Amino acid sequence: MSSLPRFTLPLPAADFLRDYWQRKPLLARGCASGLEIPDPDTLAGLALEDGVESRLIMGGQQGQHGETASWTQRHGPFDEDDFRTLPESHWTLLVQSVDYCLTEVSLLLDSFDFLPPWRLEDIMISYAVRGGSVGPHFDQYDVFLIQASGQRRWQLGPACDASTPLQPHDSLRLLADMPVQEEHLLGPGDVLYIPPGVAHWGIAEDDDCVTWSVGFRAPRRADLLARITDECLANMPEALFTDPGRDLPEDAAGLSDTDVDALTAQALGLVTPERARQALMQLLSEPRQSGPDFAGLDFEVDTGHIRAAAPEAVLVRHGSTRLLADAKGLWLNGEHVPLPDDSRSLGTYLASRRLYDAASLNQHAGTAGMELLNEWIEQGFFVSLE
Repeated sequence: MSSLPRFTLPLPAADFLRDYWQRKPLLARGCASGLEIPDPDTLAGLALEDGVESRLIMGGQQGQHGETASWTQRHGPFDEDDFRTLPESHWTLLVQSVDYCLTEVSLLLDSFDFLPPWRLEDIMISYAVRGGSVGPHFDQYDVFLIQASGQRRWQLGPACDASTPLQPHDSLRLLADMPVQEEHLLGPGDVLYIPPGVAHWGIAEDDDCVTWSVGFRAPRRADLLARITDECLANMPEALFTDPGRDLPEDAAGLSDTDVDALTAQALGLVTPERARQALMQLLSEPRQSGPDFAGLDFEVDTGHIRAAAPEAVLVRHGSTRLLADAKGLWLNGEHVPLPDDSRSLGTYLASRRLYDAASLNQHAGTAGMELLNEWIEQGFFVSLE
């Protein structure tokens, strides 16, 4: 029987967020299912496509005298000859944002409703043969590592930061040394959560090792500030600093603390909660990949598979469609779409999940809302399953 990808926390969500989220790793045995699609051939096919971010990483094998083979990384798109000439072991193919390309993969993200939707980034999927790995490293964001097929041995190390020594490599940020503190062998359905900064190293144990990596959006603080600033300055009327009723100068030769406070307060006064929310909603609803270099909406959706696994569903959100709802409507891939009063709840419903049934759509969407929805279906943001 067909099934959709799914993950279930092995403990109450509140306990996970309190005790594990961004604190320590969690091993969850047998907590994921429905991971049969894509198979390695489909993954390799995606790596041939222009605009799909893919990599081949090789290395890590031990020589006769204990030395480790150097690591190499190549970026796609690849061609079929690239795969024909690969060695028998110690290589990994990684394809980023597979959920954008294969909508059925994106349905796994509904299992992470214990976090706000803007926190989700994408799903990377890797295929490795025996010994395949990307080396010892750490990420700056949270990741759930989900074993789909084969086995992968994960070694976990200490917490790392910008001062942690790295190997001398042009493109791979590999740790110079990784003391092993934990080791886990993952099989199909097993899941390992890794917080930001925790060192880890996964090595394929066989030639059928497929691993899904659910990554989370963690915007750089500088990017948040820049976006908020840009929004506050857009269409801002000219306004000069004012200081009526000021006292005699405290500092005859420089800038006093009082003046610093006044200048700063008037500058920061341009940042209002409404403008900040506007800027953040736009930023956080933008897809990771978009524009002419990524034709995400061109990838066909396997509606037959989804219908068989979820017969009550009549509509699915395309994997490359990113949604956030606000009080006035819906943010769709970085653009705000106002909704009429009788369809305001449609935005909340659409943004809260990726599969939709007929009764709920009729309940939340008025006549104008259904017209908008039909436009979005024509544009490829949603796909009808009927």
